[in-house]
Amino acid sequence: MGKTIVIMKITPKEDKIEEAIAELKAIKNGAVKDVQKVPIGFGIEIIKTAILIEEKKEGALEAMQKEVSALKNIENAEVENMTLL
Repeated sequence: MGKTIVIMKITPKEDKIEEAIAELKAIKNGAVKDVQKVPIGFGIEIIKTAILIEEKKEGALEAMQKEVSALKNIENAEVENMTLL
């Protein structure tokens, strides 16, 4: 079964970046492979992450996006890029 790597840009809630990263690493609908804090200005940081999902699993991308968006310390999450492995 093939795999897809999904690059996401995540905006954590104010002053909750470490908590958001901890929650993100514990998701069940994908394997978090890389997490980076990216400064965007004025001391504000966002999270960029690479999440590995099963390519052929029906609804895998949607399930992962829904789970990430529902985390309590995440304000916004969007897919920035995807590629097959």
